[in-house]
Amino acid sequence: MSGLELYSVEVPEAWTDHYGHMNEGYYVVAASDASWEFQAHLGVGTAYFDETGFAMMTVESHVRYLDEVQKGETLRFESMCLGHDARRAIFGHVMRVDDRICATFEAMTLHYHQEQGVGPMSDEVLAKLATVTPIPLPDWAGRSVAFRKKS
Repeated sequence: MSGLELYSVEVPEAWTDHYGHMNEGYYVVAASDASWEFQAHLGVGTAYFDETGFAMMTVESHVRYLDEVQKGETLRFESMCLGHDARRAIFGHVMRVDDRICATFEAMTLHYHQEQGVGPMSDEVLAKLATVTPIPLPDWAGRSVAFRKKS
């Protein structure tokens, strides 16, 4: 399953470095913006926060930089859920330029209220998360940064 295409953005010059490539930090900015769109689609966006005081807060993330991106190119994001329980969800995004996969992102999020702390999501939100969870998960999901042990 490919993810939901909810967000795209043209790379502005301000996001590029001296070499003309998109700076690594802006990969994360663009993925964060894709997460905002994904959360709104799931019903846990800004309107949800205004109603309930709960928000999805990123506590850990992992980015794979796979291909260069230039000023003016249009980034398209495919968004999905890579796993969830009552209080957590892992959002995943594939960033593409045309047919090229340029990056993948994973973000562990908590359903968090500033006064109450971490709390459970509604059954409705959990059901929506289940509909956007691919089976099987993509091969890039759940990776970490580490040196491989030599045998």
